[in-house]
Amino acid sequence: MKLLFAQLVTIISAFQQPITPRITRYSSHPSIRISKVQPTSTNSLALRLSSENNDDSTELAESSHSSYGDQHDRNNTDSTPSEASKRQMLKFVLPALGIYLMNPLLSNIDNSFVGRTVGKAGLAALSPATLCIDQALYLFSFLSRATTGLASRAYANASNTSGSDGTTGNVGAARDAASPALTVSLICGVALTLLYTFRTSSLLEILNVDPVLRASASSYIHWRGVSAWAAMAQSVLLSLFMVTRDVITPLKIISCAAVLNIFGDALFCVWPIRGGCGGAAAATACATLISSFWMVKTLRKKKLLPALRIPKKNELAALGEFMGPLLAITLTRMSGFMNMQRRAMTLGVTALAGYQLCMNLLIFFVLFGEPLSQLGQTKLPGLIENENSREAMATLRSILMLSVFSAVGVGLTAYCTSTFGPALFSSDLGVQAVAKGAAPQLFLAVSMCIMGIAIDGAMMASRDFGFMLITGIVSFFVQAKLLHNCNTVSGILATFAVRLGSYTILSVVRAFATTLGIRKYANQTC
Repeated sequence: MKLLFAQLVTIISAFQQPITPRITRYSSHPSIRISKVQPTSTNSLALRLSSENNDDSTELAESSHSSYGDQHDRNNTDSTPSEASKRQMLKFVLPALGIYLMNPLLSNIDNSFVGRTVGKAGLAALSPATLCIDQALYLFSFLSRATTGLASRAYANASNTSGSDGTTGNVGAARDAASPALTVSLICGVALTLLYTFRTSSLLEILNVDPVLRASASSYIHWRGVSAWAAMAQSVLLSLFMVTRDVITPLKIISCAAVLNIFGDALFCVWPIRGGCGGAAAATACATLISSFWMVKTLRKKKLLPALRIPKKNELAALGEFMGPLLAITLTRMSGFMNMQRRAMTLGVTALAGYQLCMNLLIFFVLFGEPLSQLGQTKLPGLIENENSREAMATLRSILMLSVFSAVGVGLTAYCTSTFGPALFSSDLGVQAVAKGAAPQLFLAVSMCIMGIAIDGAMMASRDFGFMLITGIVSFFVQAKLLHNCNTVSGILATFAVRLGSYTILSVVRAFATTLGIRKYANQTC
């Protein structure tokens, strides 16, 4: 436990506010002026002071405690710096975890309402419907990831600059860096809304959905499509909150939207409106619109709302450095999910409903790894650009150790849920049997995916997109080959575990072999 706690403290140091050195007593002297302030590490600053009367320079190194340690000294409280670091860790990790778990939690609640009010046919219809909606939104997740990469670098490197409207500090720089991604997300979101409005039937034909399920699936897609543009923009805005280390505000917003979604499910699915799949989608769409407008209002008050404007050439180039590779990587991963979905659709309605139940559990539990990915994406870029290989690798080791503990614990929880809790989502005994039979493979899939998500954040921080793409393509074809021999839901989940496990192992080896690309980055900048 002591080792685990030490790893947690190492990671959370990334989220402490920049330390302000105590230099007032030097700068006020008439014969001394500060010619350079150079950060040497997280907890120290080297100040080069030069005299106006001679050319001699004096190196002064002033070590500082963490901001919590300073507060302890000033207020003479009983808390120690390590206890304060633990509190700071919990203040970020737990709210961030709540944010990432909210959407899949609501998806499982939707499944529960539909499964109880419509039956296994409605649950089976949700499988192709959520594929059309959620996988399309996942396809554009590269925009939120690009926002994290660009804004985190701007936030870390622009403490003395100002934004386009004169806002001082790194907040303005982060806001300006997110502007191109927000504009592009709205454009793509509107295009998706139009696609779902006019071409839903064509999408279901391409997926070869059972005609019996098409009416319910179409209703779900139409209602969710109304808010597709808001969901796209919300992902970018959420990334901006996370970059500026504000996790409490979005958690409050999303939690309130979740409560509204649950009441909407009861209203539109149970009484007085028995809307089935369409009713569940309508509740989700209303909650998405309300939470998105709430985020916009909050960001405007904080002077953090990115402007909607045509991106400049250099901004498009910077965004393209992330968008192009991440889009290709996302396409390969989404194609793997689509192959799994198509294989499940050949197994019959009962198996398809069981597959939908297992996939919703999978998506819910693997998001326990997202805070670890965010740690890597926000902490490591600055260390890599500053060529601080020692601290970068220490942070990576800490993230990986935490991912192992998380993978085992969350994987076991997923196993127990699939074994003992399928009755919460469906009253059909056949569907429950499918979920119970796939529990061991669900454990493996969740465990491998959590570790894969954790290392994924480090790989994106190092911009090793080429390796990620090649590994993704190879593992995609391996999984596609294995799927041809799968005749059960458990077998489909096993192929997913193999794919994520191979990616995780290769990525860890790559990260340590190349020191997260720090040597390569140093050669490029020389």
